Amino acid sequence: MENSNFNSLTPEAPQKYGKLSFPKRFNFLTLTKRGLVYAILIFLTLCFVIPYIWLLSSSLKTVDGFSSTTFTLLPLNGNGEIELVWDNYVQAWNELNIPQVLLNTVIVCVVNTTLNLFLNSIAAYAFARMKFAGRDKIFKMSLTSMMIPGCVMLIPNFLIINELGMFDTIFALIFPFVMSIYNVFLLRQQFMSVEKEIEEAAVIDGAGKFRIFLRICMPIVKPMLIVQGITTFMWNYNNYLWPLIVLSSEENFTLAISLGTLMQNGGSYVTMYPIMLAGAVMVSAPMVLVFFLLQKYILGGTMAGAVKG
Repeated sequence: MENSNFNSLTPEAPQKYGKLSFPKRFNFLTLTKRGLVYAILIFLTLCFVIPYIWLLSSSLKTVDGFSSTTFTLLPLNGNGEIELVWDNYVQAWNELNIPQVLLNTVIVCVVNTTLNLFLNSIAAYAFARMKFAGRDKIFKMSLTSMMIPGCVMLIPNFLIINELGMFDTIFALIFPFVMSIYNVFLLRQQFMSVEKEIEEAAVIDGAGKFRIFLRICMPIVKPMLIVQGITTFMWNYNNYLWPLIVLSSEENFTLAISLGTLMQNGGSYVTMYPIMLAGAVMVSAPMVLVFFLLQKYILGGTMAGAVKG
């Protein structure tokens, strides 16, 4: 056996198995392409990162440093020296009324996200796995609502909220957004990818429809639920136009509305600019942190949806 292995390495072997080729370790064309790709990625990264770095720096500047015509990413004062004005954040905290508006924002985001995921998943499961009269027609009619621009529905939604007595309440920020046909569509595609044999085995074991939905199907579509939970939470967090229409009392403001009010009131005074930028940092920081902490779930859920859909 040893002799046969040795003979396979004789000069006649290439004629039998073909000429062996090894990839070149240093290929100029490959290195050039890779370098070009990295250069483009670095450029795009700087385009997104530099404005935020400038925002952070300017939020710590003095009024004279902010008014300087010289562009710099360092928090310099009027004399060109580095000076950090942390009092800008203290004033922004007070102007925005952070404790109250943060509580309102968390309530709206958590309640809306929870109801959205629960109701959307139930509707998606019904459209995907249950058979009833007119199922496909109802689903197609629901999809047509995605064609309607959101701004067209502002006045009808406002009239409904006003008639229900929810104007200038937290409920006005929750009730119109407890369902999303787009999320229903994505979840339906996920539920349709579940193998029928799994459900049939559960039925044989005596499981009902709701138990199959809760114990079997929901864990399978968990990646997509995580993605929708993150995006729904972020959308409600950043929502500005609708709260601006239905809220009038400052005690019901969310972070987005409170920041918009600060920008509107202080836009005519240059002394307020560093304070407004400090407020923008405080409002945007939680979502930036959430994205960096949960980006693997976002990318993982998106890829799972692309493969299973």
